[in-house]
Amino acid sequence: MIEIWKFIVGKLQGLKLLVKKQRMIIIILLVVPILSSISLGYEMGYNRIDHIPMAIVDNDNSEFSRTIDDYVAQNDIFNVTAYAKSEKDLEDMIYSGKVMAGMIIPEGLSSDMREGNAPKILLFYDGANMSVASAAKSAMSEILLTIKSGYLKEVYQGKLNVASNQALKQVQPIGVTYRTLYNPTKNYRNFLLPGMLVSIIQVGLAIVGVEKSVESEYGFGTIIKCVTKWGTVGAISIVICLGIQYVFFGMPYNGSLGAGILLTELYSVCMVTYGFAVGLLIKNRILATQLASILVLPTSILGGYTFPLMAMPKIFQGIGKFIAFAYYGEGIRNLILKKISFSYIIPEVRAMIIFTGVAMIICFLKSSDKSQNIDTDMQNEEKNYERK
Repeated sequence: MIEIWKFIVGKLQGLKLLVKKQRMIIIILLVVPILSSISLGYEMGYNRIDHIPMAIVDNDNSEFSRTIDDYVAQNDIFNVTAYAKSEKDLEDMIYSGKVMAGMIIPEGLSSDMREGNAPKILLFYDGANMSVASAAKSAMSEILLTIKSGYLKEVYQGKLNVASNQALKQVQPIGVTYRTLYNPTKNYRNFLLPGMLVSIIQVGLAIVGVEKSVESEYGFGTIIKCVTKWGTVGAISIVICLGIQYVFFGMPYNGSLGAGILLTELYSVCMVTYGFAVGLLIKNRILATQLASILVLPTSILGGYTFPLMAMPKIFQGIGKFIAFAYYGEGIRNLILKKISFSYIIPEVRAMIIFTGVAMIICFLKSSDKSQNIDTDMQNEEKNYERK
């Protein structure tokens, strides 16, 4: 019993020593990402942009214009917080940030509609925030299309004495059905958050690679063991962060679990190997750490995760092909949102292997140079000793 107790105490002391020695790495790879996952999960808790503050200028003040006001006020996307008196008042509200959208109903709207003069409603959106402007514009288009169709249907029924179902066909001669596949609720968390979390972790992986390159004995076998070990720790961090979103914040995972784990492991090893290679190429530890971090930071944008590569200039589309995150970000998002198997992410897996292989070759060449330099130094020391 005493021996077992000593064994347990020894293991605990060893674990305590390990945690103390690797404290900074644990903070970088585990503590910061997990806290980020929890905080960002709560921050994006509404899943979509809604309750957009809005102001309305109703210059018509008719029953029909008030119907439009009610439609907008009852929509979940908007929160009508003010009724302005003029266009200038509305623009001032948007300029000061009190509202982010506005609508001006012209005077005589109701009468112009009855006479068929096609009056125009003026809409304002705060273009300083394109996400909000896009959500507001989409919702407002649906509201006004519904109102327009309803009004025309009443006209056909009342003035032309057309049956209800026939009037609807006249108003909407072409039926259009919209289906948003894979993310039907347009959930921003599911679309953006996985890549945001990985972009935080990947910086830590690159830094760990640089740090371990300084501590390494430069044997290639040692390098492989090191990058595999810390790459696995990084992969565990990514899985935990995504798992938090899945368990506590309702993020789906529809694809192959094995494919996601494999892709995550390969990407994590790739980023540690990249940092290791930078550490071997640049002798100055601080400069190597800064350079590795700086080169990794913009990859979520340059890799097309937040802004699609197809919309970028050709030169940046070409650069994107040499960024590992471009393949991992797209692959993991597809696995989260789509019911796909491993065969669909083979190109991404192949890219991870190629990127890791290139970084490994650099590590091998630099470790060989270092070994040769060490052997040469030892031989010189032996010769000096013999002379003495």
